[in-house]
Amino acid sequence: MRFAFYGRVSTEDWQDPVTSRARQLQQAVMLVAGRGVIVAEFFDAGESRTLPWARRPQAAALVAALADPDRGWDAIVIGEYERAFYGNQYALMAPLFEHYGIALWMPEVGGRVDWHAEDHEQTMLALGLSSKREITRTRILSGAKIWSGRVTCGDV
Repeated sequence: MRFAFYGRVSTEDWQDPVTSRARQLQQAVMLVAGRGVIVAEFFDAGESRTLPWARRPQAAALVAALADPDRGWDAIVIGEYERAFYGNQYALMAPLFEHYGIALWMPEVGGRVDWHAEDHEQTMLALGLSSKREITRTRILSGAKIWSGRVTCGDV
């Protein structure tokens, strides 16, 4: 099986893009070992997970390639759910992947996502909520740190 790897890193301020890409790619390679090879890479650097795939340049390029029967790959492998999906994005993208006959492989399910398995659907739902909660928590903590600094500095 031929795989396209998709990964993402949000900002250079929070993560080193080179290290993050290498870690995500390594997880993807380990997941597909003995089952196929990664022949294409799509990696967004500096793009928030909250953006829909259509607004992330590399994710959009991957989606555009879905309709091309000569794209050179049969499946997508993702190194980490949170790097690819946020909130309900999986639920929006899965039917598109299925329509084009593209399998999705993720470490969180130990391999290929079964579009019709209830446990996989529940896992994706839980991961989407967790990803959304992580962003919300980060925003709250960032705001609290800013507020804390203002109070400490006497700016209020």
